[in-house]
Amino acid sequence: MAKPLILKKAYKTLTQTALVSFADNVYKRMSSRPEYQMYSADITLLNQQLTQYADALSKAVNRGTDNVILKEEAKTALMQTLDRITDQLNLHHTGQESWGTNAGMEVMREPISSNSDLQPPGNLQVLSRGIRGEAILTFKLMEPSRVINNALEYSLDQGNSWQNGTYSSASVIKMKGLPSRQVVLFRVRSLGTYQRASAWTESVEAFVL
Repeated sequence: MAKPLILKKAYKTLTQTALVSFADNVYKRMSSRPEYQMYSADITLLNQQLTQYADALSKAVNRGTDNVILKEEAKTALMQTLDRITDQLNLHHTGQESWGTNAGMEVMREPISSNSDLQPPGNLQVLSRGIRGEAILTFKLMEPSRVINNALEYSLDQGNSWQNGTYSSASVIKMKGLPSRQVVLFRVRSLGTYQRASAWTESVEAFVL
């Protein structure tokens, strides 16, 4: 599994005052936790540059070319230190998301792998509403974004053999043309891309009129 990446965009797009708050949070978190002591020089420098940037911001309120230049120079220095800290955190990443979040950084969470197994549908229920040879199946898709279809099978001999029922991308399926006046077992599984298929649900029994 890839390490959760610590993102620089968390502070690259912040407003000036928000950047001050962000850098202050990073400083306070990292300076108080022993696992970040290897970065003590940059953490101390970050605090110094944070103070300089905050002071330059207050002076730049009055405008003036010199004040604006000093503000931008202070911001650049602060950003460079944040970048260096982020690079070092990624370099020494423990593989745990908390490595970044405990430092006050934003972490890119790894998406569920498209290669992982599909989860089977949940809460399968079968309703027979008095229409000859008809049953309605309802269930919950556990991973709807990864499902492109659902396969239904039914059994007339208590699960010793199964027959193809129908396919549907919906989570409510109406089955018609079933053998009437019989107890029927039903089961469903989800189908995804690249011929991925979930396990079958537990079978559910219903009497079909």
